[in-house]
Amino acid sequence: MIRNFFSLLIFFGLIIFLTIGCSKKNEIYTVGICEFTEDPSSKDAEQGFIKAFTDAGIITDKDIRFKILNAQGDFSSISLIADKFVNDKVDMLCCLATPCLQACINTETKIPILFSRIANPFLAGAGNNPQDHLINITGVATTSPFTETIVLIKKLMPDVKVVGTVWSPSELNSEYYTKLQKEAAEKAGLTIIAVPIHSSSEMNIAVFSLINRNIDCIYQISDNLTSIGFEAEVKAANDNKIPIFCNQINEVERGAAMGLGWSYFDAGYEAGKLAVQVKNGESPGNIPIQFMKRTELHINLNSAEKQGLIIPDEIVKSADKIFK
Repeated sequence: MIRNFFSLLIFFGLIIFLTIGCSKKNEIYTVGICEFTEDPSSKDAEQGFIKAFTDAGIITDKDIRFKILNAQGDFSSISLIADKFVNDKVDMLCCLATPCLQACINTETKIPILFSRIANPFLAGAGNNPQDHLINITGVATTSPFTETIVLIKKLMPDVKVVGTVWSPSELNSEYYTKLQKEAAEKAGLTIIAVPIHSSSEMNIAVFSLINRNIDCIYQISDNLTSIGFEAEVKAANDNKIPIFCNQINEVERGAAMGLGWSYFDAGYEAGKLAVQVKNGESPGNIPIQFMKRTELHINLNSAEKQGLIIPDEIVKSADKIFK
């Protein structure tokens, strides 16, 4: 009888071992993608990130699963999303906005964190420089090309003196961009007037505040809240013939006259390529943080006309994308 008891014990132990082993074997590698807003640049980065896995032969829902959660512009939801992914024990985190990266870092998780569409990952707590960063973090930064954009504005508007922008004090990246924009403008002899907003619903009031202060153009910095309310800025600019320049180039299709910046699809794709390396066993700590290098020039001729901006043919011909 004792022999039968031990035989049954071994049998059931073997069943449990095989069940656990099979379940582990059949688990799909899972990536939690954390987004802050439902805007085109975030969606572009998301699609680029996933495409990099597809191009590497990693098939969605067979070899990998993507869980995508979006905070819908609500800062309080970001920490909840980060905590949920950590508690769900995803295999990798992907952060597509600065608040997302901050929240995931604050969880103190050891889960690999990849990022893209981040202005300055070091301010967010990712590390000290591209080589010296947290061992579970790497990604692609998308710092806006401020100096090049200021040069372009002065070329198109030689008499420009005062430039306006709207920014969000609640976003670390927005504060950083406002500082960089002012520094680049001052070196070129321009004055920046920056009006803060605390909600996207304040965008209309902020833009009219700029217009009433006799700005020559708007050079809209890239952040999450201003992107949500961007159409209000476009309407006011059109009605008052104030040209809009930007670095978030998908805002050109939405109504800016001209944008110089990065393809967020490409930025997401580059981060995705790093993520593939991590999935295949590389430590994020061994992968230097990268920066986007090739800018794209987008022009909206219809918006330029409405906003009173004359664009020479040679600049139009040099554009990577033209909207009419």
